[in-house]
Formats: sequence, C-alpha cells, structure tokens
Amino acid sequence: MREPRSEDGCPDVSLKVIEVDGETAKGGADRLRHGVGRHGNALDREILDEANVAATETIVAVSNDDEVNVLSSLLAKRYGAKRAVTLINNSSYGPLVSSLGIDVVVSPRDVTVSTILQHVRRGRIRAVHSIRDGLAEVIEAEALETSPLMGTPLREVKLPAGIIVGAIVRGDDVIIPHGDTVIQTKDRVIILATAGQVKKVEKLFSVSLEFF
Repeated sequence: MREPRSEDGCPDVSLKVIEVDGETAKGGADRLRHGVGRHGNALDREILDEANVAATETIVAVSNDDEVNVLSSLLAKRYGAKRAVTLINNSSYGPLVSSLGIDVVVSPRDVTVSTILQHVRRGRIRAVHSIRDGLAEVIEAEALETSPLMGTPLREVKLPAGIIVGAIVRGDDVIIPHGDTVIQTKDRVIILATAGQVKKVEKLFSVSLEFF
C-alpha cells in the first residue's frame, strides 16, 4: 500500500507490505528504505486497519491468487483506499474486474506480449502496448527527418483508417494534436493502431538509407 506523507523532508510515500508468510513480509520490508512489513491476510479487516487503509492512496494487490487480489482490492477501497491496482493472471477476468470499481488491472500476459512486440516492431519504435487481446496496439515512436509525417499539418497527412495520433511528447511537453499540429524531428509520437495497420505505422517511422 502507498500512503501519502508530509513534506517535512521525509519521502512523499510510505509503503506497507502485507504478506501471509512472515519471512517474506520481513524480507520485503527490509528491501524498502521506507517500508513496513506486516504479517497477515489482506482480507482481514484488522490487518487493513493496522495498515491504515483508510488513509491509503493506492493498494497494489499482487499475490498469486486472482481472487485474493480482487477481494483485497475491493475491501481496501471499501474501507477508504482511493485507488486499486490489481494483478490478474486470468485475462478473461479483466473486463469483469474493471466493472467492479478496480482502477487498474495488470495482466502479466499483456505485459509480456507488449515487451516482445517492442523488440519485434521495426522502425524507431520506443514502446508498444498490446490492448484488447491483440486487437490493437498503442505505439510510441520517434519521429526522424525521413518520416513522411514530418513538416506537414496532420490534417494534410493521409493516415490510413485505423491509425490515430493520440499525443506528441516534445521535450517536457505533452501535446494533444489537432489538425494544424506539425510533427517535428525527435518528437515521440503516441499512436493507436488496429492490428491490421501496425505494419503501416512501422513504415511511417522506418529509417531510410538517406538518413545515414
């Protein structure tokens, strides 16, 4: 659990680890400079009270049991936690769990697929996240001088259907693009693309021989 702390020179977060295995709880807390380990069950109201769940900003449930993760997240939110991040191994649970009020569902399968895709995708692709069981991908790509997107307002760029430019990261600024937006060299472009159009995104950010 993550709990806000004061600004009197102390860290801005306080971590509390709840673990049914005593040795694991102690070991986990020892690795955290500002963490406290608690031996107990996250489904136990008394343990949640001891962890001050009512003042908790975020609970992160990452046990090996999906049901425990879901129930502990829901209990923590019921007792005052503002946000829940929940590990779900069974991807079919995802849509159901989200509808229950859990804020973020993390699937190891999706994370693994996204990591693999980042290495497989061609062009200046910086990051890839697969969504909806591979129906689409969120892609972060670096714009180079040779990209056909460069120097032209987005309204004049003939993007294929199924490709949407969602955001542009330029230095420390995040730009929500509109028709007049012009992509510049070294911009990081966030794109949503359906599965059938991903190869076209790769081509948009590929490095041509003229670049070298």
